[in-house]
Amino acid sequence: MKSINVTYYRLSHLSPILLILLLCCFTWSSAFAAESNEIEWESLIPPDWNPNQVFEDMTDEQYYALSDTELLVLEQTVQAMFDAAPVVDAFDGQQVKIPGFVLPLELNNTLLKEFLLVPYFGACTHTPPPPANQIIYAKLETGTKLESIYLPVWITGTLFASRSQSQLNEAGVDTGVEVQSAYSMKVDLIEPYIEQW
Repeated sequence: MKSINVTYYRLSHLSPILLILLLCCFTWSSAFAAESNEIEWESLIPPDWNPNQVFEDMTDEQYYALSDTELLVLEQTVQAMFDAAPVVDAFDGQQVKIPGFVLPLELNNTLLKEFLLVPYFGACTHTPPPPANQIIYAKLETGTKLESIYLPVWITGTLFASRSQSQLNEAGVDTGVEVQSAYSMKVDLIEPYIEQW
């Protein structure tokens, strides 16, 4: 009780301007903390959803014994499950910061405006698309220069649990890949990836 009284006494003797400045600092620091809610890709997957369940129910012998037709059906089943991957509703409307790799959808005079963010390099282009809850459709209000698609970035903005379908076109390929994303983001900031220790 004594420490509370001492604190109150000290605060009550501060000038009103100093009190306002202190309160502003607390407000700004709280706002900054809320804006930099750093998340990992795994947190976007509901804990009760297992994308590997199909394979876990099958032994290696069963998998390698599949015919080409059966393998194709299995791949289509898994991709359909990935496309319908569920989201974590708690992230809807939240300010978050997440690292990843950029797959440009729209470049305007070399300025990036619309893209997909994925957790690892080569996702969607060199391999089948990851689950939809591991792809974020992202849009910037104003274009920004993209240094390289080979380097990871941090993006910060408002995350929404909203599904979209994008056509990802690769240079030199006639037909693009249709990619399902389960999240979207209104991006406020995109910056080079620097690992946080």
